[in-house]
Amino acid sequence: MPSSRTELHLHEQVLLLALRDRKGTPEFRAGFHHLALGGAILAELALDGCIRIEEGKKRFVDAVPGAGQPRNEVLAEALEQVRGRKRRRRAAAWVQVFSSMKQLRHRTARGLCRRGILRQKESSVLLVFSRRAYPTLDPGPERSLVERLRAGIAGDGDVDPALGVVLGVAHATGMLRIHFERRFLAGRKDRLKRIVAGKHLSADGIAGHSVLATHQATQAAAAAVQTATIAAVAASTAAASAAASS
Repeated sequence: MPSSRTELHLHEQVLLLALRDRKGTPEFRAGFHHLALGGAILAELALDGCIRIEEGKKRFVDAVPGAGQPRNEVLAEALEQVRGRKRRRRAAAWVQVFSSMKQLRHRTARGLCRRGILRQKESSVLLVFSRRAYPTLDPGPERSLVERLRAGIAGDGDVDPALGVVLGVAHATGMLRIHFERRFLAGRKDRLKRIVAGKHLSADGIAGHSVLATHQATQAAAAAVQTATIAAVAASTAAASAAASS
């Protein structure tokens, strides 16, 4: 587990982008943040060399034999699911699986609480149900992340692969619009598209990981999140239509 407030796992960074600072609940426009979390988990396992994402459109995922066990409990559980699968699954399917992990948002938030970035707040709803929220305690890590994202979007050079993953999954789920002006994002649409496609990425700091594999992991995570988001929207629309016609 990262030892400092600035060394955050990718799914932790995504959650910071999704939560309202004061209320500690997901922003309305972050409705698909769980899929972004799933994509971030997929990418981090790939960048750490724990899983391999197959080239091509199908993007089947396999566990890498002999890979070490992640210290983070969420990543460790996700890797065990890949290792224990009965048949191979595509990256988009694993995003769905990871995004549905039990209490994923709360477990991710508790890790940030332990480092003093968020705090847990309990409240009652209708005097019956209990609701947990995670308001910001230290805004520094999120501000730093947003500034790095802005620099990555506005710049022309290579970006860190981890930053590319967060940009890719946040862009695929519409979460960038929470933090950046629509005009700014529209003006950098081509730049974003290239980062999501796995280009403009530096392989520096990815020990034992090739440039090609790094690009594939970033591209596969963003594409898988986009596929899962489209499927979720379609299912929601179909359910609404069925309810209206009944």
